[in-house]
Amino acid sequence: MHLGAFLADAATRPWVWGEHDCCAMPARWAGVVLPYRSEAEADELIAAAGGLERLWVDVAGDAIEPVLGDPEPGDVGIITALSPDREVIEIGAIWNGRRWSFVPRSGGVAAASATALSIWRPRCLKP
Repeated sequence: MHLGAFLADAATRPWVWGEHDCCAMPARWAGVVLPYRSEAEADELIAAAGGLERLWVDVAGDAIEPVLGDPEPGDVGIITALSPDREVIEIGAIWNGRRWSFVPRSGGVAAASATALSIWRPRCLKP
């Protein structure tokens, strides 16, 4: 699926843990299914892995490869953002070519300029 079509479809979806949330949406783009269905399960997995970055590497493994330079459209990453209660949080996102696209708690898709902590290229996007 083309990135624009994927993001347009994602913009119509409500927040659903493990299906359309801040990590599940970019994981789905990369061809990865994350193994949780609730906030508590997600928190447990992140803690057990030693953080969100480690969870992505553990779960996505062969589906992604690190990007050391600038992201290209379709790359996935972990960005920092401010939560509604003003805490700095880490979330998964997709580089759309201009900004990082992510799922806010209200569902749909939002985009923001943000600092990427880690960036990966989904292997399914490689020529």
